[in-house]
Amino acid sequence: MAVQCGPLTLYSFANVMLTIDGRQVVGLWEGDDVIATERSTDLGTPLTGADGSSVVSITADQSILLTVKLQPNSAMNQYLAQKVKRMRMGSQDLTAIALRDTSTGEGGVCSAAVVVKEPAKNWGANATEREWQFFCSCWNENDITYNPAA
Repeated sequence: MAVQCGPLTLYSFANVMLTIDGRQVVGLWEGDDVIATERSTDLGTPLTGADGSSVVSITADQSILLTVKLQPNSAMNQYLAQKVKRMRMGSQDLTAIALRDTSTGEGGVCSAAVVVKEPAKNWGANATEREWQFFCSCWNENDITYNPAA
């Protein structure tokens, strides 16, 4: 009798690329959550009427919060700090972000993002992460055409 085995797949962060204003982000922190995207709102809001009938209102909100963790010596920290400085002085300089995992096709793009949270800074015996958070007003997901069964 032949042994039935499941498919074998591979993952590598080397297939993931993040760019901010066309600059490739290098000097990422370590761990499993150095880049994270989260929708700002739930996809739907359910409502059940007094008679038991239900409706789900689907949101039109396409925004996300994108979090990126950098090493303290990443050149992107200085670049983003300068953007924040200009923003505090009244600049309307928006940020373009692109994220792509070439192995799965996942990711997305945003042409109008703003830094909404600057990193806390700590100094001590070891390097500490610099966590930046962006609000992307309209996140366009990449078309995911990856099919592991193909």
